[in-house]
Amino acid sequence: MTMTKLASAQLVLWNICKAYSQDPEAIFRTAHLDPDLMYQPGTRYSLQKIALLWAEAARRIKDPCFGLAAATNWHPTHFGTLGYALLMSKSLRITLERLLRFHKVLSEARFGKIHEDKVKGTLVFTLTYLDEEPYPPGREDAALAWIMSTLRINFHHNLTPASVCFTHGRPACAGKYYEFFQGPITFDAPAAGLALPLNLVDVLLPGANEELAEFNDQAMSQYLTLLDDDTWATRVRKVITEHLPSGAITVEKAASELHISTRKLQRLLKEEGTTFLALLNATRMKLAKEYVHTETMDLTEIAFLLGFSELSTFSRSFKRWTGQSPIQYRNAA
Repeated sequence: MTMTKLASAQLVLWNICKAYSQDPEAIFRTAHLDPDLMYQPGTRYSLQKIALLWAEAARRIKDPCFGLAAATNWHPTHFGTLGYALLMSKSLRITLERLLRFHKVLSEARFGKIHEDKVKGTLVFTLTYLDEEPYPPGREDAALAWIMSTLRINFHHNLTPASVCFTHGRPACAGKYYEFFQGPITFDAPAAGLALPLNLVDVLLPGANEELAEFNDQAMSQYLTLLDDDTWATRVRKVITEHLPSGAITVEKAASELHISTRKLQRLLKEEGTTFLALLNATRMKLAKEYVHTETMDLTEIAFLLGFSELSTFSRSFKRWTGQSPIQYRNAA
């Protein structure tokens, strides 16, 4: 089975290529990857082709330290729900734990591990390569630079790691590593990773919003469940969920995103004992109940998220589903 990764995550490399005056589209085409897929929510690239993508970028970009540019070329949207959940974490430890727990949202390959080093007084994050080949230097640098950038944004203060390790040799531009990480650097290490002082990893972060973070965690858990269920009904539910806020999801749109004809999609769903309309209504009802349970969510906002143009229309639908108005349902809960 081909392992995959969220396509939008490669927008980081796309931006890096542009920053180095390279033609990112040519690099993606050489790796047989369609750049347009990065802008379609939920689409994924095979890990094998992503490996070719990074190899081609390294071949064209002459700066051996180009991976460090990931720190200034990423946005939370590149990493889906996980990107925002990380920035809402209440501590650096929870940021890293959340990254590992939900990394499968990004990639089906196992990514890393964390452990405490009581002797050195650090929390250590280590990159692991249990399901794919070890990253080349540029990609390894990009992974650690992105993680360090995320941690610093969360910390809201200058954050200096206790140590940073790379498996590749010391490049001629090694000064850029010390300039960015501002801590002890080790090259030719047996494993790549970074360590944070234990006295900092549990400090309450100013941007913490555990309520929203937990809401995102639930969304990611649901998404992971979808990854393990490859029926056509599941694929359609995923497309519906992604497009509900626009209010423009139709069976024709779903078929187009799944790269099959409308007639074929309808036939495949019928073989699984369902229809597009049934999936649309069931998805709306399920999400509506979850959203209404969340007291901090405004009902007008919920109506929008579910693709309704007016609160009154949403309220009538909700009462038809549950026998109660949204307010009654929330109060009862």
